[in-house]
This record gives sequence, structure tokens and C-alpha cells, in this order.
Amino acid sequence: MPTSSRRSPPPEPSGGAIAPGAGAGEIRLALPFPVDLALTVASHGWAHLAPWHWDRDAGTLSRRERIGAKLGSVAVLQSETGSVVIRFDDFAASEEPEVGRRVRRWLSAEWDPAEALAALGADGVLIERGGGRLLRCSSFYEDFIKTVLTINTAWSSTCRMAAALVSEPGGGAFPGPEELLDYGEERLREGARLGFRAPTVIAATRRMLDDDAIDMAGEGRPDYEYLMSLRGIGPYAAAHCGLLLHDFSRIPVDTVVTAYLRERHASDPAAFVASRAAWGPYLALGYRLARLREKLDAAAC
Repeated sequence: MPTSSRRSPPPEPSGGAIAPGAGAGEIRLALPFPVDLALTVASHGWAHLAPWHWDRDAGTLSRRERIGAKLGSVAVLQSETGSVVIRFDDFAASEEPEVGRRVRRWLSAEWDPAEALAALGADGVLIERGGGRLLRCSSFYEDFIKTVLTINTAWSSTCRMAAALVSEPGGGAFPGPEELLDYGEERLREGARLGFRAPTVIAATRRMLDDDAIDMAGEGRPDYEYLMSLRGIGPYAAAHCGLLLHDFSRIPVDTVVTAYLRERHASDPAAFVASRAAWGPYLALGYRLARLREKLDAAAC
């Protein structure tokens, strides 16, 4: 079950007021819980998929966004875990609330980590540093489609397919449900080279819209059972989408996870799950934090 959350306070402007109709602006967003931007980016591979760009040296995460008919850029950077600075170009002051909402979603800013800390204990130490959040896209639908792009393929192919969708039909930003349906299965299969994933994308998009599981903006919170009922969606994809909706009860098991557990823990997924029963509904979060901690330790050597 998702944990409780509370609303972030309204963004506090920084660098002066933004004049109505201005094409660029800056927001200082106060965070209700500590969030470490770099740890969030390092949590999994989403930052390497278009339209994301992570500048490690500058500590800036950015991407192109479409708000209404406008295409612009949004970047976020940080100097302390209690806030982030959001900079945007080609959006007016009237789009400022939507810019802030999307960034809060990227960072899971409103997720309260208290229950996870209690369940994970010492295994959740990175949460105290502002970790524990997986980078999320601007909508559930984008997270869903990118999860589909990871099914039965190499990471390089996932990157290529994501870039193709941003280029066309996205026109520079990640496409929404309507754009993908209009693009159609054949062009997804051949032009964007999604292959067997094309019918899955089209059928799942239509079904989720018909069932009101998502709206036309791609927002929604379908649960694991519903996602498992979609054509072409199995336990891995359903669990991964759940993870990005703060359902941490299932590890998204793929060949990478299976190989890691065999090599590092001499264990299969079922045995590993049994050995971490104390993590309870935060099983997948504990696993992700353990992997992230190993990555950080290796980088420090």
C-alpha cells in the first residue's frame, strides 16, 4: 500500500517575481521532507532516457516539457536537501504551477518516508540522507511506457526507443496517450522500432483510457492487479510501475535482478524475499537502497 503523504507548501519565488508572459523564470521549491537530487537521479536509469538530461558536474537535471501547446525546458538543481531551484524557459508565469507540480512528481516530494524508515531500520540509512526516492517521469503514463520499453531488450535499445518517441510523435517532449494512439501501431512498430511492444502500447493505452485508469494527460494510479490484466504486461512490468507509484511490496524481477541475486547473495528471488521478510511492504525499496548503496561505495573506492 502506498504510504501517507502531505502536500508541499506553495513554491517560494527566488530571484525576483516573474513578470506575466515572461519566457523564463525561477522557482525555489521548499520540500516537506529531505530530498537529495543526486541520490534520486542515481536510484535507477530513468535519467538516461530521453528527454531527460543529467549534468553530473553541474548537478542539474533537465528535460523538455510540453504544457498545453507550448514546448519548453525545465531544469532543477539543489544546494541543500530542504529545497530545489527550478528554472524554466519558454513558459509563462501562468504555467508556473504546472511546472512545479511536475517537478514535485519527479522527486516524489510529497512522499513521507517515516514508515519506510521504521520498517527498514539500518538498511534505510540512505533515506536519512534524502534518498529512497526513485526518479519519476512527468506522468504515470510516461513511466508506464518507458517500463514497457525495458521488456526483453538491452538497455541500449530502451534508450533508442525512448529517443525515437520523443523525436516523433513527441516532437521534442515525451508523447501523451493521444499522440501515441494517433501515431498508431504500425508506425510505432516500424518507425519507432518498438517491435512486439507496439501492440502492447496501443492496447494498454486504449484500455486504460476506456477504464478511466488514466486521463488524457496520462495521470493515474492503477494498482498491480489492474496492470497485470493488461495485454502484454507481466509481473515485472506491473511491479516496476507499482514501485513508481510507491507500492514497494514487490521487487520487479528481471534477468538483471536474478543475476545480481545469484552472484552477490547466492540466492534466487524467492529465497531473497523470504530472507528480507522484516522489510514488509518496503521490500522493493530495501532492495533498491541496497543496490544504490553498493553503487555509491564502488564509486568512492
